[in-house]
Amino acid sequence: MRNGSGIQAVDRALQLLQAYTSPEQELGVTELAATLGVHKSTVSRLAATLAARGFLERPAGSEAFRLGPELARLGLLALGRRDLVEFARRSMDRLAAETGETVNLGVLHGDQAVNVAQVDGRHIVGVGNWAGRRTPLHCTANGKVLLAFSDSPELPAALEPFTERTIVDPSSLSRELDRIRQRGYATNVGELEAGLNAVAVPVRDATGVCAGALSVSGPAYRLSASGLAQVAEACRRAAAEIERRLGGAARAA
Repeated sequence: MRNGSGIQAVDRALQLLQAYTSPEQELGVTELAATLGVHKSTVSRLAATLAARGFLERPAGSEAFRLGPELARLGLLALGRRDLVEFARRSMDRLAAETGETVNLGVLHGDQAVNVAQVDGRHIVGVGNWAGRRTPLHCTANGKVLLAFSDSPELPAALEPFTERTIVDPSSLSRELDRIRQRGYATNVGELEAGLNAVAVPVRDATGVCAGALSVSGPAYRLSASGLAQVAEACRRAAAEIERRLGGAARAA
């Protein structure tokens, strides 16, 4: 590929992304081709490449594309002084050291949570690397926090069962979210994967809006269901530190 054509392809890819004006907007190849003024086959190739890299995604059962989780991750990294990941890192490090378990920071993206940062615990056996991964909202601690405390979350269209403990009834999920709001934290006891437990709390920005969810997760033999409430208190302290930094940055901006 000649250098000029390569630059043109990059420019068209950026124009394609800029065609979106709202987070949940879905655009088909025909619409995107008309916007860019190029052939549909060109847009189809560009969109497929961007989807493979996570910059676009196709909702289930749809031929259209919407913005993908990689943009959410990069968007957070581009926020400079207001960067949630930057302000959360020190507190995440301390939380991982205090609990010995894996700490994750998740944000809402459509009907899923996107894990934008992770700090590993001290144990050899952990939960793997979840940074950059998307997870369901209804069966993860981070996801349930985002559902419970975000202003207008997009409820999952279907509550997929991942284990026998997964909540698959919408009424049961609604009651669970009410309990989470009352106690201030969410738990996941083998709901995403058998033997994996987690607890999460909201992280609010300077306006009080839930900007993300902070979680601790680990194998059930170390992070027992009975001990999750105590770990939630450690999560709350870490979240409060992050919120103070976010508030300070907002006042200084």
